[in-house]
Amino acid sequence: MFNKPSTKPLQQASETIVVPNQTIEVPKLFSKAGVVMLYIAIIGLFLSLQLLGIYLFAPVVFNDHPLTTAQRFGMGSFDGTVTSYSMIFTLIGLLIIIYGVIKWRISVVQTDSATVPVNASTQGNLVHNNDFTSRTTLNYYVSDYLSLKPFPLYVAMGFIGLWLLFMIGTETLTYLLDKDPTAFVDDLYDSANPKWLLILTMVVIAPIYEEVMFRGILWSAVREQFEGAKGVWVASLVTSILFAIIHLQYEIYEMSVIFLLALLLSYARARSNSLYLPIILHIINNGVAMWMYLIVS
Repeated sequence: MFNKPSTKPLQQASETIVVPNQTIEVPKLFSKAGVVMLYIAIIGLFLSLQLLGIYLFAPVVFNDHPLTTAQRFGMGSFDGTVTSYSMIFTLIGLLIIIYGVIKWRISVVQTDSATVPVNASTQGNLVHNNDFTSRTTLNYYVSDYLSLKPFPLYVAMGFIGLWLLFMIGTETLTYLLDKDPTAFVDDLYDSANPKWLLILTMVVIAPIYEEVMFRGILWSAVREQFEGAKGVWVASLVTSILFAIIHLQYEIYEMSVIFLLALLLSYARARSNSLYLPIILHIINNGVAMWMYLIVS
């Protein structure tokens, strides 16, 4: 996952793919209208999967008596076990559908310019077709579009330092303002059985699907609409605002902190040219928050 330090300037991911003796332009997957539709669809899917997960798993957890639809949502939304199952269900559903959407869009925009000669370095990633190889191995392109690639260790260490400064600053302000951003966790934690499953889903599962959504497909879809740094800034602002808005369980102060965290994660995504780094930072952030909650509790 880590790579050697590089002296190359920051570049946008997925604009070009370099192979021996050749640079291949990667086409945009979404038009501007397509981006709007994508955002509506992905956010709607995200919310629908969570609700569907609660609806499906509430009767499994509360199996001692029949539940009405209202009871499934009312009781399940505040139960840690139901919430854990719902988050795992959401992870699986989102990853499958996001993969499928990117794969479908890549197949639509494939052009003749995406063919390269077969050689030892590209052979493993491409599909053979006589003397040429059509770059239609969609697994490769999906990972490239989401920027699932190694990143320099020194970049990771720098962002961990930035995150520590962010954490110290926000925790100090939270203490001074007498805020309790983890109050909503009480009911979930008390009702969770087993508790480790809730901890796992909140610390690891949620960061994975949130990053694939926001710093993955949604970030990339906006970024590719603009040239240079403008695409990075617009993508970061749009996805960070949306990321804060979906955390409706928090108050305005907490949502503002989440917005700033999202900007930091977006910067990590752009600077490292990898989705892995914001995923790791998000897991660290949630892990420390959970650890502090358990100590206080």
